[in-house]
Amino acid sequence: MEISAMEGQTSPFEIDVRLEAEEVDSLAAGAWKRMARILKCDESRVRQRTDELLTAREIQKFLEETIMARASETAIEKTAPLFMGAPELESNSPLREQEPFSFHARVYPVPSMDIDCEAPIVRRRPKAAKDGARRTSSLSDRALVQETLRARVNGTIPDRLLRKALALKKEQFQQYLADKGLTYREYRIAHRVKPQEVEDELYDEAFDKLSTDIALDLVFIKQGLSVDQDKIDATLTELAPGKEKELLEELTATGKTWMLHQKARRDVALDWAVEHLLQR
Repeated sequence: MEISAMEGQTSPFEIDVRLEAEEVDSLAAGAWKRMARILKCDESRVRQRTDELLTAREIQKFLEETIMARASETAIEKTAPLFMGAPELESNSPLREQEPFSFHARVYPVPSMDIDCEAPIVRRRPKAAKDGARRTSSLSDRALVQETLRARVNGTIPDRLLRKALALKKEQFQQYLADKGLTYREYRIAHRVKPQEVEDELYDEAFDKLSTDIALDLVFIKQGLSVDQDKIDATLTELAPGKEKELLEELTATGKTWMLHQKARRDVALDWAVEHLLQR
């Protein structure tokens, strides 16, 4: 594998990767093995079965995406700074098994913004209502700390990151509609909302999620925190209790272990903030 990367923490961070034919074949073998699991067929029949179900272009896309995703994880781990969201991958030429293959990877590093990691976080005392009852915050300790840190981020969020976050939120919304068997119009009728109200809500949710992720990543970086294997194991258990091994195998096979590491480091940052900043 040949890796050519930008020097310094640029945004976006660009990487060119070239794979030798032997590396392509090795990664392709892993992709076919995963396809056999998906189709629940013997590995010796997976190509024949795939030809029956998919077009040549769909097979090509499957192999390209899998090989680029897996190879990019190695390249990014060796060269890139901490980044947010999914890597953007683009092949330089069509993939052909038993031939060299090159592609371009792009990631967006955690933006250089400021955050207050010193001021204590204090839960406001509940005010007494007119009937003498006490009003208490509905936020848990972790939710309170997370919201407070998000509000403490100082700086401008890069437009590219915000556009990516909004695009992802819209994809998730479309998937939600598909899972519920709803059309966009049926959703709006059921919730009594206009198109612009839907757009505004999706934007707000995307912005809040992105700014929260930035806040936790900044805490992780500024406090010099790290993720150990115990935290990785705990994160796997949180995401897929009882099926940790299967989830890790799937993330590895699809080149998406970056999702696991991003969640783990943000959990570490939040753990630190709850322990060191929250005054109960």
